[in-house]
Amino acid sequence: MKNKHSRIPASGIFALLMSAVCWFATIQVCSAQQIDPAQSMKKHVPYTLKINKGSWWVGGGLGLTGSVVPMGQYIGTAAQLSARAGYHFIDKMSIGFSVTGGLSVASKKSAGVYNRGVNLLVGPIAQYIIPVTKSFFLQPIIGATWGPMNIKSMVSPAGAEEAYVKVKGHAFCELAGIGPYFEVIPGIASFGAQFLVSSIQQTTNVYTDGGDKVPGTEIKDRKTGPALMMEFRLHL
Repeated sequence: MKNKHSRIPASGIFALLMSAVCWFATIQVCSAQQIDPAQSMKKHVPYTLKINKGSWWVGGGLGLTGSVVPMGQYIGTAAQLSARAGYHFIDKMSIGFSVTGGLSVASKKSAGVYNRGVNLLVGPIAQYIIPVTKSFFLQPIIGATWGPMNIKSMVSPAGAEEAYVKVKGHAFCELAGIGPYFEVIPGIASFGAQFLVSSIQQTTNVYTDGGDKVPGTEIKDRKTGPALMMEFRLHL
């Protein structure tokens, strides 16, 4: 008695398997095309502050630093008002500029001491932001600023008739530091402090109180010291 059940040839089984694989692959491709590539490639960002490529920030603050006039006299703590702005050309990294106006006064005329210094320094800065938590950041910064300075200094001894000279010139300041910042308005604003080391080089000449330049009085001086800057920023 002959077996009436026909067998499927090996070539037919292979063709059937290949058809199934192709059909399954087609299903997977169609499913993948329905997924938004932007959503699948979107990186999870744990913070809301705008510090990624293409964003801007503007800020301003009050700083304190030690100040020394070119004649070598320490004139105490200087208050500085600064305005800054920067652009993030890559994520977390920004370049910008800083404008700083400084005022320092030491007055004890009874002891023959009076110094008043004013400067306005402008220059580039570069900064990197390191997120530590969702709302806490560390911000290392480097920069260099340059601009005019003007100092009025008492030269008369204690008890004598007051006499003053003026020291005019330019200052070049290099700075580097790091400090903590906190996100105070989600996605919009931050506030913090930067602890800095600044090195300032001054080139000046001495003038009489009436404005006449004293010949042979050019002085070049460099001093290095600590500084502190408190700053509020808006992130755009």
